[in-house]
Amino acid sequence: MANFRKSNILKSLGALLFIVLTIGVYIAVGILSSRYFCRIKFGSKPGLVLGELSKTIVNSLKSDVEIFVLLEKTLDYNDETFDLIQKNVRHLMDEYANCVTNVAFNAEIINVGERANRYADLCRRFGILPANCVIVTTNNKVKVLAIDELYKKCSSGQRNACQLVAFQGEWVISSALNELANAGSNVAYFTVGHGECDLDSASPSRGLSVLKDLARQKNLSVRPLNLYDSKAIPDDAKLVAIVGARNKFLGFEREILRDFVDDRNGKLVIAMDGNIDIGLGEFLIDHGIYVVDSPDAFADGPTEELVIEQFAPHEINKKIIEFRVSVMLGSACEVRQSPPWLFDWEKFKITELMQTSGERSATVDPEEIVKIPYTVAVISERKKFNAAEMTMNAGKILVVGNSDFLTNSKIKVFGNMVFWQGISDYMLPMESSEGFETTSIENYRIAMSGKNFWKIILRISFLPIGFLMLTAFVAFLRRK
Repeated sequence: MANFRKSNILKSLGALLFIVLTIGVYIAVGILSSRYFCRIKFGSKPGLVLGELSKTIVNSLKSDVEIFVLLEKTLDYNDETFDLIQKNVRHLMDEYANCVTNVAFNAEIINVGERANRYADLCRRFGILPANCVIVTTNNKVKVLAIDELYKKCSSGQRNACQLVAFQGEWVISSALNELANAGSNVAYFTVGHGECDLDSASPSRGLSVLKDLARQKNLSVRPLNLYDSKAIPDDAKLVAIVGARNKFLGFEREILRDFVDDRNGKLVIAMDGNIDIGLGEFLIDHGIYVVDSPDAFADGPTEELVIEQFAPHEINKKIIEFRVSVMLGSACEVRQSPPWLFDWEKFKITELMQTSGERSATVDPEEIVKIPYTVAVISERKKFNAAEMTMNAGKILVVGNSDFLTNSKIKVFGNMVFWQGISDYMLPMESSEGFETTSIENYRIAMSGKNFWKIILRISFLPIGFLMLTAFVAFLRRK
């Protein structure tokens, strides 16, 4: 009887030990997976291993790479989100370190709150840096990215709050490396010969030298373009800008611009000098933009300055809205969407970007007159259909009813700088994200090197091996 009782006790202890060991294995796997970075993919879904396009980019680099990630816990990031960002970025940097073989690669993740001296050193090297940013440098060029750019977001249901839904850091970092490695490939041409503002002039009211310096800092090559002499827009042109023109464009020049936008999917920015007719009215109407032929340009007051604080939701205005800043224009003309019967509205997406605080009267019907704001900036984007989905990699025209905001006297205004940056980023976007993986942040992916894989297997195997040995020992005792 005693032997049966003793056997039952041993069986119960064995079952209990099995349960404890099983739980221990799960805990051990969880701890190890959270602490160790790995490289072999498990399952059918891709993990954090870099895609082939990223590998091609990093293997073609000719200069050493440095990446500094500055992180600071703010009201926008709770503890869970902050830890998630650190984990995502750390894993991504490890992946780049493993893939970069031809040049030296250094990545550093810095908690600004804990390493203020290191943050100050980087500010002295690169200039004033915002918290929560990524600094990418190679080929003696620098690009600063916001941490928010590494994620896709959606509204969380709370006011002014967003929820991170996907990590797209590989696309953003690889595109930045590709852009820096091929610096100079983004070329913007500014037209001359029509009384435009001068790129090399230091004049406060008609000079664009500060804008030219800002463009160079963003790895954008800026060159003058005389359409009358060249009779064409160079093949390397990604953007053409007309700033402050005071004379009309000739017929063949208009056709060159039309060909650039319609057939070459070019990007055109026109900053008007008040209400001066530059001969592009019909061309713009065909693209859904109407420059109002009013007797005089308008302004908010005797200073002939417009302070714009009303912005439509659009990628160009994204940072302006986020930072809650205003844009300062000089005396401007009204620019708005063309009446739909004057252009093929099915081919274009028209967005009125900015409106003034002043209002004008408009007749809705014979019995109703309404007050509507003046619109001073409009963007027209040609719809290009691919596999039944619209892509924005097509011709775009942005018209602003004022050119002063780009001149030396006003471009230094923070809101104007943010607006220009929004224009250049949107008109000259990074390469398509096709070929880059976007990882859902709800799924924790494990990828490991062979060395780390066998280390983890060896450590975890102690538990089942110990359990087998204990089971064998219990069986030996039972036989006796």
